[in-house]
Amino acid sequence: MSVTRERFEQGMTYAEYKAQMTRNRERLEENERTLALDADDVAFFTALPAPRHVLVLAEDWCGDVINNLPVLARLAKESGKLDVRIFLRDQNLDIMEQYLKDGQHRSIPVFAFFDEEFRPVGHWIERPARISELQGAFIGELFASDPAFAGIAPGTPPGELPEAARARLGGAFAAFRAEHRDASDREVVRELRELLGGAPAAAAPTRIEELRRRAQAAKQRTARPVKVAITYCSVCGYEPQTLELANALMREFVYDLSAIELIPWQDGTFDVTVDGELVHSMARDGGFPENETVIRAVRERLTA
Repeated sequence: MSVTRERFEQGMTYAEYKAQMTRNRERLEENERTLALDADDVAFFTALPAPRHVLVLAEDWCGDVINNLPVLARLAKESGKLDVRIFLRDQNLDIMEQYLKDGQHRSIPVFAFFDEEFRPVGHWIERPARISELQGAFIGELFASDPAFAGIAPGTPPGELPEAARARLGGAFAAFRAEHRDASDREVVRELRELLGGAPAAAAPTRIEELRRRAQAAKQRTARPVKVAITYCSVCGYEPQTLELANALMREFVYDLSAIELIPWQDGTFDVTVDGELVHSMARDGGFPENETVIRAVRERLTA
């Protein structure tokens, strides 16, 4: 069935969609705030010969929606040429069935573009192709090298993972997004420009190829993964320092660590080992280590 003007106008505006969100609104608005658009990209959408209606399928639990919907919303706001209406996927399965990824997956977000007479122009699903490629390599490396995923088949849904593996996957995905954020946003804009019939925009090849090169290099290091263990005093309230260091390591070494093991202990302990070598001990060195001290120790082990 086709999407009519009447059905389209039943959708929520971007402001209305945000108002009804029950989770992840802060993340979405942070992505809005930090998004950087090139002037050339804004000019392209502003110069469209006619406005485009954009039907979006979304849910607030979906990370790809939180990551990519703000890009479309900012393009709409700054160009004045995109009329966006948002529908909740699970309440509009009749529309969703028209935009299945690979003909079978209910992947979101979906951005479906229509002309002034509601004739289909094209649609975009989930995330940029190049980011999907990098993410696939990242997940494959993680499942192959991290002990938390030992014996678990790649592609196992998060809900079926053991708690430790699920927590590791969630942290790794957050680190992946942080590292690839700018490249992903640029790729969203580039693919939308191509979908709307514009000349192919620059794909920031240097950055994308560098990310691909790092993914390939990580595969070659699988036989020599690096593991970091942080033993911390749980009764002393050292969790914030522990998590800060773990997050810094995940951001810095998306592909390079086999595991970050957090070991609750007692007696004022805060010890950090890299592949079994003690690089910081509160009892020996005093206080907490600088993140860069541990990062440097990991780099030295990787290049040894």
